[in-house]
Amino acid sequence: MNLQHLKGYFDYNATTPISEGVALSMQPAINLFANPSSPNRYSVNSRATISQARDNIADLLSTDAKKIFFTSGGSEANNWALKGVLFKHLSNPGHIITSSMEHPSVLDTVRYCVEELGFRATYLQPDAAGHIKISDFESALTSDTQLISVMYANNETGAIQPIEQLCSIAAEHKIPVHVDAVQFVGKRLIDVELLGVDYLSLSAHKFYGPKGVGCLYIKDKDAIGPLIHGGGQELSMRSGTENLVAMSGISVAAEEANRQLVYWDSHCFRLKKQMMDLLEAAPIALAFNGATDYESALSNTLNISIDGIRGEALALRLEMLHGFIISVGSACSNNKTKHLSHVLMAMGLTEERVLGAIRISFGCFTDAQQVSKFVDALVIEVQQLLHISGCETL
Repeated sequence: MNLQHLKGYFDYNATTPISEGVALSMQPAINLFANPSSPNRYSVNSRATISQARDNIADLLSTDAKKIFFTSGGSEANNWALKGVLFKHLSNPGHIITSSMEHPSVLDTVRYCVEELGFRATYLQPDAAGHIKISDFESALTSDTQLISVMYANNETGAIQPIEQLCSIAAEHKIPVHVDAVQFVGKRLIDVELLGVDYLSLSAHKFYGPKGVGCLYIKDKDAIGPLIHGGGQELSMRSGTENLVAMSGISVAAEEANRQLVYWDSHCFRLKKQMMDLLEAAPIALAFNGATDYESALSNTLNISIDGIRGEALALRLEMLHGFIISVGSACSNNKTKHLSHVLMAMGLTEERVLGAIRISFGCFTDAQQVSKFVDALVIEVQQLLHISGCETL
């Protein structure tokens, strides 16, 4: 059975044009055996590959290529931003502001800095739509706040945070801001210079690039400590021989995203509206979790809870019987044993509603017919699960 990949992208499979283009772009890099840092003539092409990748990512973010630093992905970029800033304050640990909805790579790093290094942290709570309030943020500021880290768009609900406002206020207080934009980059237009952010994380696989490569945008490299000391690569900020194959992949993915993301965005939002209309008309009791309008949430993400069922049971049946893959939370969740989303719990949802939640995502290869088939399959399996549990007859 061929799975229609709906888990992050109920769209992405090995034969799509973008994945083929990325894969083809990575193949020549396998033969670039020369170390980019070496002075010999064989290293010229290796260095050119890195330079082109950095330029393409900088174009996607509307910034200078010298501010782009490669990482192994979003989690590493998040760790680097937080530790690189906070470790400069180890002699006088102060205050951190973040939110309770952050990715585990942020939450666990903040927890480490609090429990092991003596920092204090304030966790901003979202409203029912999944948004933090600027008034709460302003109230959380203290005279010794040393870092603010808030994600741009949530990975479970797609809720978009008021980052531009947050950065503007932080700048008045001269407090650096880190933004986890892993979910946002490649989905919506972004200009990091206008945004006013100091550090921004991204990951290639969120916009059809290879897994295991990402970047950290650093506004001023002198304001943050290096991640890895050693050979001087990445302007001595992250030493180690560069991953040319992965860099080739993220380069092509960034270039394509820069050309296509406006179309991708509008395409996904049409499908999201179609799915919402179909779900609202379906003979099942459900609720949408978090914001769903265009301005407040990403176009490619929809989170719903269905009364009387468990999300993981529904996900399993949809995959095994229909070939659709959905998610019951973050792929990096801290609560996998309980299947309780820390994001949805922070939004004030009941445990029962959280247990019945699923996340559906769209991509540029999803079409209207797939959406209709998915909703039909969802209704069938929800009714079957309710029947099995004795809650409803078929």
